[in-house]
This record gives sequence, C-alpha cells and structure tokens, in this order.
Amino acid sequence: MNIIRWARVFRWIIRIFLLVFTLSLSAVGFLGGFSAVTILNPDSYNVNVPDGPVVANWNITDPSSMQIILPFNITNAGVYDLTNIEISFQVSMTYEDKLLGNASTTVKIFDKFHDYGTVAHGGFLKSSLNGSGADGFILANIPNPANINMDRIPNVLDFYANLTFSASYSLNLYTFTTTIINYSLGHFSP
Repeated sequence: MNIIRWARVFRWIIRIFLLVFTLSLSAVGFLGGFSAVTILNPDSYNVNVPDGPVVANWNITDPSSMQIILPFNITNAGVYDLTNIEISFQVSMTYEDKLLGNASTTVKIFDKFHDYGTVAHGGFLKSSLNGSGADGFILANIPNPANINMDRIPNVLDFYANLTFSASYSLNLYTFTTTIINYSLGHFSP
C-alpha cells in the first residue's frame, strides 16, 4: 500500500514538472513572437533600409570611379538579440544597345553581400553598405558608352536596385527576410 502511494506521488511530480516545462517553453515562444512584432512594427521605424538617400556616382565612362553608398539603421527594441543580420544589394542598369538594334537591355552592374552579425537588445546598428570600383561593381557588365543609344527619350540610362535584408530573432526561433525589388535609384540623361 505504501509503494502505491509513492508511485502516485512520483507520477504527480513528473506531471507537474512537464506542465511547468511546457508553460515555460510556451512563454518563451509567446514573448519572442511579441518582441519580434515590436521590432518589425512599421510605425516604429526600427529597421530603416535605406535610411536616407542612396548616394551613387554612375560615371560609366570611367567604371573604376563608380561608387555607391547605401545608408541603413537597425534598432533592436526587443527583448532578445537580433542575430544573423545580412544585407544583399544589387543594382541593374537598363539601356538601349545599338549592337542589338536599340533593343532595351538590362545588366546587373553591382552585387554585394555583407553579414553584419548581431545587434544586442536595446542596441542599434547605424552603418552603410559601400561599393566602389571593383569592390561590388561587375566591371565586365558595364557597357561601352559607344554602344548606348544616346537618343533614347526620356532617359538614356535607368538604374534599379534589389535589396534583401534578413535577420534572426528570439534565440534564432524566428528568421525573417524582406526584399525590395526594382527600387528606382535614378536616371541619367546627357
């Protein structure tokens, strides 16, 4: 009879342990999700990519002097660290190619990826993704200016960016990716 009583007490201890363990895991998941929502709230401006104007020099006559600066600001207002922060940035150029009978042609002229690591909770990362010359620019894809139709109306060259921002949150339980496609960086006319 005494053995049966101890077995019953042991079962209750195991049940209580499993209940506390399950509730604590649920609380971590709920708080992590709630905290991630506060970081990604569009009204809070915690993730700003780009954070200001994109500065660029589109001098295709001297491709080694080309440069681009993409400023950004990431503020971690959540409870957990924001980890695995990665930004990928590509720029495409559209023009009319004389060699192809003035067919509209798009080439990727810039491609850069950078891993920024971690932003601790309560911290921020204010930086910029920079590229110049061969650092990010695909010089072989930049067309010879003699092959560009300079009579194209209204713009001779159109520049568009594709931007991907990704990060992990709440002990890497949440991973999110945001992509901006065909963001206009400007036009060039002689």
